[in-house]
Amino acid sequence: MLVAVVPASPRTAQETIRALLETDQLTAPVGVRAIYRDLAKVPPAFRAHAGFQAVAGDLSDAEALDLGGADTVFAITPPRHDGSDMMQWATVASENTRRAIQRAGSVKRLVLLSSMGAEHASGTGEIQTNHIAEEILKDVVPEVIFMRGAYFMENWASAIATVQSEPPHLYSPITPVDYEIPMVAVTDVGKACATYLMAVDIPKHPFVIEVQGPREYAVKDVQNAFAEAAGHAVEVRPVAKADLATFFGQFLPEASVGPFVEMTLSFLPGGFLAQNAGNASPDRVYRGRTELAEAIGRMYNLG
Repeated sequence: MLVAVVPASPRTAQETIRALLETDQLTAPVGVRAIYRDLAKVPPAFRAHAGFQAVAGDLSDAEALDLGGADTVFAITPPRHDGSDMMQWATVASENTRRAIQRAGSVKRLVLLSSMGAEHASGTGEIQTNHIAEEILKDVVPEVIFMRGAYFMENWASAIATVQSEPPHLYSPITPVDYEIPMVAVTDVGKACATYLMAVDIPKHPFVIEVQGPREYAVKDVQNAFAEAAGHAVEVRPVAKADLATFFGQFLPEASVGPFVEMTLSFLPGGFLAQNAGNASPDRVYRGRTELAEAIGRMYNLG
């Protein structure tokens, strides 16, 4: 079985590749063809594996995506925060992925990393890039699986610097601080994606998997996890809804600020996704095992 990963540099792709290469090669031999825009980003541990192959390719050029011979494709719509139109980029990347799959002629299954809320065409901000990808790729091959991930625990990595400052604190765009949402560790996302890349039978397409952690978490849980990792108290500084644009504008280009504000507001209390949370009809919920404290502790120690 040959799995093509496009693109292979995002953390979610790396964790999926790692999970694939760690499978029992005696009972289910798996080869991975990983497509990188920059081959210098290939982890040395992957290069050393006999079942791994890195090739150059770019999502902006369908002709440069070599998926020939692949049985299964794992696709990601990587974010682009360079000031360009992210929705247009999602369209281009997804259409190029579709053309490359069709040109290969060998692909029977596509696993697409998507996001919770991607079933909605509007009202979700940045999540709409995943809706675009799902619409373009939903019928490209006989078996299509949408892996709709929850809020990544690793999104809190940006708080490490302020937790290590004086006074120790973290900013939270999620409010109120006791409001719980689904979160998941990237390592568990990789394991989930690898599971469905290798699954024997998919009863229908598109098949929708909601990828979540062991339970839902609140910002108070994030605060406690950082306090435990740092060994001292950590203050939470909630970002008011009216201040979200200013908050995101500190580290995102202007073109990305609006979509991120809309996305955040959509899953807060009273938001579009919060109000429509019961309308999604996943075929299955995949529960990762990594607790928030473990994920944050690992990030903090590595950071």
